[in-house]
Amino acid sequence: MSIGEAEDYRYYWQETWRTEKPEWLEPGNPAWEGNFKVKYWASEWQSIIFGNDNSYVKRIMDAGFDGAYLDIVDGFEYFEEN
Repeated sequence: MSIGEAEDYRYYWQETWRTEKPEWLEPGNPAWEGNFKVKYWASEWQSIIFGNDNSYVKRIMDAGFDGAYLDIVDGFEYFEEN
């Protein structure tokens, strides 16, 4: 589960984000097409990841998993450099 980038092929992606980007959505990652850096501290992004019945974590747990691998935890490096 990527927590440092939004992925345009995930259930939560909204096509309107391409033209009307949320404030927390950053430019695309040139190394990974369809991935976009996120301001992971933004409450809107956090609510996609956890804390409600439609969150990414809830869906993982509902699928029967008892944990998740957190990807792009080094996302802070992008913001340190930019």
